[in-house]
Amino acid sequence: MRHALLAFGLLATSAFAETSLQDAASGLDLFPCELSQLSCTTLTVPLDHRANDPSQTLDITFALSFASNESRGILFYFVGGPGGSGLASADSYLSSFDPSLTENMDIVFVDQRGTGPVHGLSCPLAQARFDIAPAPLTDPDAILSSARTYVQDCTAELGADSLLPVVNTEQAIRDSELFRERIGAPKVWLYGESYGTQLVQAYATQFPQAVKGVILDGVVDLTLPAEGFYRRYTLASEKLLAETFDLCVGIPACKADIPQGAAAVYDDLAARLAAAPVAVEYTLADGRQVTRHLTTGLLEANAFYALYSPDGRSEFLRTLAAAGRGNLVPMLQLGYSNMYIDPETEIGIQDPGWFGAAYYAITCSDYGSGPGTADENATRILEEARALAPEAPRLLPSYYLERVACAYWPHQGPATRPEPFAGGDYPTLILNGDHDPITPISMAYSVLDNAKNAYGVFMQGGPHVIWGRGLACPDTIVQALLYDGTLPAAREQLCEQSPVGDYTPLTLVSAAQQADAFAVARAIESELLNYVPLAAWDGESSTSFGCPLGGMLFAAPADRGSEFTFTDCRFWPGLGFSGSASEISTEAPDDGITMHLVLSGAQQGDLTYLHRTTDEAYSLTGLWNGKPATLPRQP
Repeated sequence: MRHALLAFGLLATSAFAETSLQDAASGLDLFPCELSQLSCTTLTVPLDHRANDPSQTLDITFALSFASNESRGILFYFVGGPGGSGLASADSYLSSFDPSLTENMDIVFVDQRGTGPVHGLSCPLAQARFDIAPAPLTDPDAILSSARTYVQDCTAELGADSLLPVVNTEQAIRDSELFRERIGAPKVWLYGESYGTQLVQAYATQFPQAVKGVILDGVVDLTLPAEGFYRRYTLASEKLLAETFDLCVGIPACKADIPQGAAAVYDDLAARLAAAPVAVEYTLADGRQVTRHLTTGLLEANAFYALYSPDGRSEFLRTLAAAGRGNLVPMLQLGYSNMYIDPETEIGIQDPGWFGAAYYAITCSDYGSGPGTADENATRILEEARALAPEAPRLLPSYYLERVACAYWPHQGPATRPEPFAGGDYPTLILNGDHDPITPISMAYSVLDNAKNAYGVFMQGGPHVIWGRGLACPDTIVQALLYDGTLPAAREQLCEQSPVGDYTPLTLVSAAQQADAFAVARAIESELLNYVPLAAWDGESSTSFGCPLGGMLFAAPADRGSEFTFTDCRFWPGLGFSGSASEISTEAPDDGITMHLVLSGAQQGDLTYLHRTTDEAYSLTGLWNGKPATLPRQP
C-alpha cells in the first residue's frame, strides 16, 4: 500500500520538558480503575455548572495513563457516541495504538456525565423494543406512536429526572476543564473521535488558553442543524451501501457467493421484510429451537453499521450471501449484536461501554427539534423524510428515526448552531475517511476550510475514525505532531486503504465440498472464526451458544487460549459435528487450532485436524466415510 510522503517542518518551540501528569496528579486520590488497567480518580463537580449550587453535585471519574518515558505532553481523549464510556474503552484503545503513544504521552480518559457505572443512562428494555419495531414511512402514525412510547418508557426506566437536564456537551466540557485546572492547568492536546470532535471543537473555542493542539478524527460540522447533519450522513451512507454492493462484483469469492448481485439480494429481502417480519428458526444456548423474526429494523441496522469499516462491509456481504441462499440466521445474529439485544431473550443488554439513553440525552439537547410542539416537529420531520425518500431508498430511517425520538425528548437543544470552528494559535489536525458513513468527509473539509492553522489527512477507502488502525498514514503524521511538535508536510495529505476487507467465502456450498474431509474440517474452522455470537465472547468466562441450524457449541478460557466443545453442532443442512477444539494464541511455535471431530449425517467421519498459525501448515488424520482421511493431492 502506498502512503502519503512524510516530510515535516518543525515548530519553533520544543515539545520536551513538559509537566508530567504523574507529577500533576500527585495530590489526587488515585485508585485502580474498575474497567481498565489504568489509575482512576474522581472529581466532584457541580450538577449544573450554570447554577453552581454547592448542594447539588456529581462525581465524574477520570482514568489516567502515565507516560512510561519522559512525558511529551498530556492528551485528553474524548471517545465517540455520544454515550461511549471512556473508561471502558481505554484499555482496548491504548492497545490498538503504537506502543510509543503510551511511552511518550500522558493520556486522560473520562466517563462523560451520563456514562459509566455510577450515573450512566441506559434503558435497554425500551431501547430494544424501539430498535426492533418496524417504522415504515408509509405508516407515520406507527412511527410517532413508537417514538412517543420509547421516550416515555425510557425516561421511566431511567428514573433520573434531576440528571437528564444537565447531560449535554456544554456541561461535559466544564467537567473536564475543572479537572485540567485541578492538575495545575497545563496546556493539553484535545483529541476527539466522531462525537468527540463535537465536544473538542466547543472545548477549544471556549477555553483556548487550555489548548496545546487539537486532533479531530471523524469530524462533525457543528454549524449543521439536525436536519442538515442527518441529511448529509444519510445520503453518504446510501451512496456507500450501493458502492459496497458493487464492490462484491470485483471480489471473485463474493461474486460466486452472490451470483444474482448483492443489491438484488438486499432489495428482495428488504421487500419481504417490509411486507411482514420473516420467521427464522433459532437455536438457543441450551439447544432448544425457537421461532424468531427478522425485521426491517434489524436489516437496516446491519447495513448501516457495516459501513463503518472495511471489515464490517465484508462481514455484511457474507451475511447477505447466506441470506441469498435462504439462511437468515447470520443476519438475525448480526442484528442482535449491532443492537445490543440478548439473543437468548430478545431483551436489551446493558453494555458497560455504551449508554444508549445518554446518546439521546446528549444528542437531543445539543440539537434543537424546532419551534413547534413535539407532535408538530415530529410530523414535519416525516414530511422532510418523504421529500428525501427518492435519494435514500434503502437507508431512509437513518434520517428520521432518531430525530423523531428527539422531538419527544423532554429536553431540547438551542435553536441556533455555533459559528464555524475557528481554530487558534495552536495546530489543528483533521482526520477523516472518504468512506465514512456517519461523519462524511464533506464535514471535515468544511472544518478545514474555516479553521486557522489547520491541516487535513484524508483516507481514501478505510473506516470511520482513522488514527490507531496500524497504518503509517495517518499514524506517523499524528505521532510526529504529538511527540515532537512536527507539523504535517502539507495542508492536505492523502492515505489509502481498501474500502472492503478480506472476504471469507461461504463454506460447503456444494455436495462435492461436503464430500471432501479436508474441505469440511477447514470449513468448520472458518465458521468458528466468523461466527457472530462467538466474536462477541469475552474469552474470560465459560459459556455456550446455539449453533445456527441446531446443536450446541461450548466455549471456555484456557491457560494458553480457548477450548471448545461441540454437540451435534450444525452450520449446514444435513451435516453435524461433535467433538472438541483447542485454540492456542500465545505467539508460541505451536500456536494454532487443533480439532477432534466426529461427523454425522450426510457424511461420516472421525477426524483430527491441525492448523498452525506460525507456519500456516495443515494436517489431517482419521477416518472419512470408512476410509483413511487424506489431504488433497493434485493429479
